[in-house]
Amino acid sequence: MDNAFGWPFNPRMYERLVKIDPRLRNSPVGFCAVENGRAIGYVGVMDVATRTLDGNLEYVGGIYGVATLPSHARKGISTALMNRVHEHFRERNYHFSFLCTSHTLVAYAMYQKLGYTDLLERPSAYKVLSPKKARATVEQRSGKLDFDRLLKVYSEFVKDKTGLVVRDKAYLMMLKKTGYFSGKDCIVEEDGYVIFRSNVGGTWSKASWIRELVALNAKATNRLVELVEAKAKDLIMDRDVLDKALLQVYKSRGYMIEKRSHIVIMVKPLTADASFKRTYGDKFYLTDLDFF
Repeated sequence: MDNAFGWPFNPRMYERLVKIDPRLRNSPVGFCAVENGRAIGYVGVMDVATRTLDGNLEYVGGIYGVATLPSHARKGISTALMNRVHEHFRERNYHFSFLCTSHTLVAYAMYQKLGYTDLLERPSAYKVLSPKKARATVEQRSGKLDFDRLLKVYSEFVKDKTGLVVRDKAYLMMLKKTGYFSGKDCIVEEDGYVIFRSNVGGTWSKASWIRELVALNAKATNRLVELVEAKAKDLIMDRDVLDKALLQVYKSRGYMIEKRSHIVIMVKPLTADASFKRTYGDKFYLTDLDFF
């Protein structure tokens, strides 16, 4: 994992994650290629809940952590593991398999050969702030998280959307425990909230990374962006902006917008009758907190 992704892999940490991540609880977690008792290749799997156009809950296969030891690269190990994973998903009667990768990786061509196609573009927004002293509201200083409140706002926001919009308290608690966000990096109001990470980049760039901004109206969207700008110190970035209203607010506030990203979500139909368009239409939605 460290060779492939720069992940300092800790088995004890991973065992803990399996217990608290709802997507891994009923999953085999992953498939390994083994040689002489040594793992030489891996493909992680998870069960991902989605909402379809007709409002039904449908589980799909999620793939993560596709890696082969450098000494065993280009020998078909990942391809063999991926084919085994597809068999596993079909055994569970899943119609689709999803994964996240980059156009710049060699693996991207392998995924295309296996039948994966790009799902959607990922616009991003960036703004370098003028030097100033950050201001904080009482809500920001409290550092408290009300998951019920977050879920209430989120559920209202995604009520007409499909895709990775199925969420519960257990999922949010898992994200908090694994460091995706903390109370001090959340701003919660009646009609919206924003989850972000401060000081991403360390000493050289004290950036604020918006992981998810959800608002029920334009006024709330503007206010939340304004509050993040007041709290941030240097650069603000939002790497996944699928909400068109939010993207427009960023534009109006002078953010640099990139319409495409090297990072891409890919999807593969697992059965002959599976149609992404018929299942999800053009309302498929996710934020940075939904990636795997």
